[in-house]
Amino acid sequence: MAAHEIAISDTRNPRGPLAERGWSLHSSEGADADAIVSELRKLGDRLGTLVAGRAGLLEEVIQPHGVNDAHPRSLSARYGLDALPFHTELSHRTRPCRYLLLGCIDPGSPAAATMLLDWQTLGFSPDELDLLEGTPVLVRSGRRSFYSTILAPGGAFLRYDPGCLEPVDQRGRMALALIEGRIASASSEAHHWRQGDILIIDNWRVLHGRSPSDRGSGRYLARILIDA
Repeated sequence: MAAHEIAISDTRNPRGPLAERGWSLHSSEGADADAIVSELRKLGDRLGTLVAGRAGLLEEVIQPHGVNDAHPRSLSARYGLDALPFHTELSHRTRPCRYLLLGCIDPGSPAAATMLLDWQTLGFSPDELDLLEGTPVLVRSGRRSFYSTILAPGGAFLRYDPGCLEPVDQRGRMALALIEGRIASASSEAHHWRQGDILIIDNWRVLHGRSPSDRGSGRYLARILIDA
């Protein structure tokens, strides 16, 4: 799978780039954690309402974790410091958040890139879209597990996370295999972090992942999630 580096843009209007390509890149005016989180909040307020992450927090600072240190139902619990596969944030909820905002407190050394992939570029045929929209899969979320489809009605968003989606029949296996195959052969984009960078991702359109990281790399990203 080829990866292209994304272009830098300092535009203060996030909606234009989001509509055009599904992500928007900014630079915060301050380099410390408080200034970056403050800038995330300002941008997030323009887009919608904050929603809590997996830990129940509205603002989080995240870092790469090994398998033994990660939340038991997170992707890191399965993949650790290896590359994290492409996924939709909060796929384990009935409605994934609309936007994911990340701010770089420290890129770490060696730095791990954030990978971006617009699912609308994966070339699904009408029959394949029908398969994704009409085939139920099990979404594992502990006692809140539920059945859903990979593609929301009308194609509103793609729900994909290899850590929580399971097939319930042969059609479900076909649907998940279809997604996995297209992702494996797709050309993605990579953002190599610099301190102060802020990346806004349209979570309903763009899947994201992470390149491999090292234990103790010092990579710290601030994260907030937005519903809209």
